[in-house]
Amino acid sequence: MAQIPQSSSPIPPESTAAHTGAVLVLGEGGGLGAALLRRFEQSGSPAASALDQTDGEAAAMLREGEWRAVAVVTRDDAQALRLTLLSAHVRPDLPLWVTMFDHTVSRELEHVAPKVHVLSPSEIVAGDLAEGCLAEAGAEVLGRRRHGVRIVDDALRLLVVAGAGLFLALAIEMLITMIAFKHGLIDAFYFSTRSVATVAGPPGAARGPDWFKLASAANMVLAVALVAVFTAALVRRLSRRRLTTLFGPRAAPARHHVVLVGFGQVGFRVAQALQDRGIAVVAIERDAEAPSVRLAKAAGVPVAIGRGDDREMLQRVGIARCGAIAAVTSDDLVNVAVGLAAEDLRPDVPIVLRLGDGEVATETDSLLHLGRICDAHKLAAETLQQAIEAGA
Repeated sequence: MAQIPQSSSPIPPESTAAHTGAVLVLGEGGGLGAALLRRFEQSGSPAASALDQTDGEAAAMLREGEWRAVAVVTRDDAQALRLTLLSAHVRPDLPLWVTMFDHTVSRELEHVAPKVHVLSPSEIVAGDLAEGCLAEAGAEVLGRRRHGVRIVDDALRLLVVAGAGLFLALAIEMLITMIAFKHGLIDAFYFSTRSVATVAGPPGAARGPDWFKLASAANMVLAVALVAVFTAALVRRLSRRRLTTLFGPRAAPARHHVVLVGFGQVGFRVAQALQDRGIAVVAIERDAEAPSVRLAKAAGVPVAIGRGDDREMLQRVGIARCGAIAAVTSDDLVNVAVGLAAEDLRPDVPIVLRLGDGEVATETDSLLHLGRICDAHKLAAETLQQAIEAGA
């Protein structure tokens, strides 16, 4: 059964084709599309919904109505591209406003269809979220590109611990070698390295004192175990994508940073906006294969893979000493759960939440008081509606 188009202004079906001056909203139902229709209704501007329509149904509405503009609203760039090309083909005379993330596709669309205007909801919302982090955290996070280093990756932590253990074993072997055989520093280093690597002990070790033999044997057993752990950690580290480092721009900060939960389209833009303001960031993303995670290396953003509402993960990324925490996933309830977990771990932590459902945002703000709330869909809808009204 074909879906009956809904309109923000009550338009009888028989008069739809004759109606002029309305904006046709294409895309997926709910979310930003529904928020945009509500925004048109509140402003008294006519708009009609073609959300969740098939290509044939959308094309029929485009041909039948005397629209003044078309808005393509969806979180999927592929669907946005498909609906934009459909609209430009069926009604090349109509101005088009499209929500899209990929800048390359946006530029190509503007070349192919001059009447296409591309807006990125993620950039609109990201600016507000970044300002919210600044407002909540205050001067504590300003101008602190990097303050200390925190190890958030399990393999990297194991690698560092095993490496430090090997250096300690080498230092112990050098010390007991120098005491037992009166070797100089260079000779002690040389022979101790051979011992730790289980190649050979120092000359005359078999005739050395008993305490040296016992200490050296225990030290070599420890070194063998540490070498095994170090090798396993190194293989694990090299066999998967390295999202954090010990040095450089992707080293996770230790304090005065913003913990960013969710590294999707919005999260990636928020991280860039914060970094542009000189604020250190560490992100948490549940999906290691998320498209934005692949961009983290070039953007210099350290990313930890895990759940943002997990207490251990929040402690690992430094919630106890961070400047603020921002939950910006696409799931409102996950963001609220992150806020509750963060508040439980550190009651005074500044919190910024991205919420897309107006009712959830209102209820969270009135009942839970979890810091600053950003109604993402409302903000993006207002910006998009104002752009359409100004340009249509």
